Amino acid sequence: MNDFMEIHWGYYIWEKVANELFDELGKDFLDKIDELISSSSLLGLLVATCFSRDGDVLSQWRAYADDGNGYAIGFKAKDVLQLPIRPLKVLYDEKEQINELKAIIKVVHKIEQSETEKFGSDFNQACYGIACDLAAFKNPAFREEQEIRITHILNFEKSNEFLKLLDGGGTAFGADAQGQPILFRMRQNIPVAFIEQDFTNQGKINPIAEVIIGPKNDVLPTAISVFLETNNLGAVKIKKSKASYR
Repeated sequence: MNDFMEIHWGYYIWEKVANELFDELGKDFLDKIDELISSSSLLGLLVATCFSRDGDVLSQWRAYADDGNGYAIGFKAKDVLQLPIRPLKVLYDEKEQINELKAIIKVVHKIEQSETEKFGSDFNQACYGIACDLAAFKNPAFREEQEIRITHILNFEKSNEFLKLLDGGGTAFGADAQGQPILFRMRQNIPVAFIEQDFTNQGKINPIAEVIIGPKNDVLPTAISVFLETNNLGAVKIKKSKASYR
């Protein structure tokens, strides 16, 4: 992530919400949610692929596409949503973040009040879901990115004296999907876990809708069309960035 506050921002919003709801919902209820949110990182690792709703933003070209020499690839949302993922539209407005989380916490409280088994498995699952969805809250300074995240949980399992990661799979394109091997890449000197997902449903679909050529990229659109068609990725719209950047 490019935001060093990434792992803290969502919890910061939760703390503000808990303080605002303290008198209304009570310490015991909020403490229990906090306990589950805080311990969620011991149960699994949230991995994410990040997209933008705008494929032609100068700051994005400079940061993520070889300083404007690369490409922006536009995917068909209806195909991406068939993967074993949870999509999150990132919120950047702090007031909206607080209001949305307050509404969710109040719903959980209302349901919990009607349960005979207090703080049972349904409550636990709701809180773990909240912990994962805090990834949808981001510092307002990154608003220009217009980010959409697709998230997936990797599970921790005991291994010798510590833990290892396993992918439990899910549902992809309407069928059960097996878990994928856990891979790692090095970010400077830190191993970062990831998995690979097949966007093509084993070659049955082409999930790419559009390719935008970077503002400093001199490739001919016809060359990209030939490349894609030759690789059985047909009928993709090709266009040049409108950003004037050299």
